[in-house]
Amino acid sequence: MNKEGEWNRREFIVKPLVWAGAAGVLSKAQMLVAGTTDSAGPILQRTLGKTGITLPIVSMGVMNADVPGLVRRSYELGIRHFDTAAVYQEGRNEEMVGRMIKEMGVRDHVIISTKEGLRGGKSDVAEAKKRFTEGFENSLRRLQMDHVDILYYHGVDSADAARFEGPLEALQSLKKEGKTRFIGISTHNTVPVLNEAIRLNMFDVALVMFNYTMAHDEEMLRTIERAANKGIGIVAMKTQAGGTVRPDAKLPKLLPVFSQTALLKWTLNHEFVTTAIPGFSTYEHLEQDFTVVRNLAYTDNEKSFLADKSFSASAEFCHQCGQCLQDCPNQVNIPVLMRAHMYAVQYKNTSLARRTLAELRNNDGLNACGRCDSCTATCRNTVPIARKISQLKTLFA
Repeated sequence: MNKEGEWNRREFIVKPLVWAGAAGVLSKAQMLVAGTTDSAGPILQRTLGKTGITLPIVSMGVMNADVPGLVRRSYELGIRHFDTAAVYQEGRNEEMVGRMIKEMGVRDHVIISTKEGLRGGKSDVAEAKKRFTEGFENSLRRLQMDHVDILYYHGVDSADAARFEGPLEALQSLKKEGKTRFIGISTHNTVPVLNEAIRLNMFDVALVMFNYTMAHDEEMLRTIERAANKGIGIVAMKTQAGGTVRPDAKLPKLLPVFSQTALLKWTLNHEFVTTAIPGFSTYEHLEQDFTVVRNLAYTDNEKSFLADKSFSASAEFCHQCGQCLQDCPNQVNIPVLMRAHMYAVQYKNTSLARRTLAELRNNDGLNACGRCDSCTATCRNTVPIARKISQLKTLFA
């Protein structure tokens, strides 16, 4: 790779969907999405709960992106919220975001969120607070910023974890010191964690998993809407259920382009969602996602896609409900394994998958699966648990 600035400029020029040049010109990208050709009208914006922040309905989930020019292009198109985390790409993701925001000189015009988790497992309150604070201070250094707009307590997987005083005290102290304007909680286990967040009444924002494969989950829908009604700003992740490629026993299957805009629109047509953070990592996918920002009406192709109920089954998306846990004699943390599989196979982010697996103990991680001749865990939805565990063993043996 060449020096950052030179590489950025050349890459920005050669990407085919950026040839249009001007930030407002989207015609090439829009032609990719059948029936979506109107770029007129304002970008739809919503207010992020009690924070008072107004955001475009599409933001940038930077997690999988390693192309600095994507941050620049996202800003030029109109994206104003950039979401990263300390663990993404071992900190390099934060470094990239920080460099580009500084280079563009737009810090006062964007909303930056990052995340810090409970590193090293649960410990006493003082030690957890110290580790959380030190981790976030390192994030600020990588971002080259004196504060962020949203700091999330990251990867909270239970109500018990949500109420743990160490991270909560750290968050409150950092907010009081002005190092974060608002505090949030991120979770893949929405119902119990969000209910606890509502009870605690201290979080400004919640980052939750929300997509079309979960449309039947009325309890989850009610819980997210209740949180929004309590003033918690809702940011949606995993909106496209893993992206255009989904795993198959033999070969990946490529979904049509309009499937992605259909899925994104479905999430955003729930007005309790302020903004979504699709994790695009190419210029093409950025421009595709951005075509929804002015009009959330479905095209005919999008309607047909959503009407075909086979997608929810074929997506094999793990809802992280945890009901499969009772089937496993070894108490393996199957939801985390399924998330690692998504990172490795669908996101093509083996680094994050490996880190996710490493956070598990040997007695509830992939190693524990070797004790069984065959997997007895059954998904209550559509996830082929045994096959995905087998693929993980192959990838990370």
